Amino acid sequence: MITYHGLGYWGLLTIPAALALLRLLPSGSRAHRLLFHATLGALAGIVAIVALSY
Repeated sequence: MITYHGLGYWGLLTIPAALALLRLLPSGSRAHRLLFHATLGALAGIVAIVALSY
């Protein structure tokens, strides 16, 4: 079961790291696009979990 504590903990560790990598990778590369979509999907998942919990 995903808890808010776990969601915040993993989000705190992974989202800033992903954003830092996005700044380092060249903007047209496949890795940049893949990481961008993965980060966007993770944020959308977090928003959905929080929104559906209310």
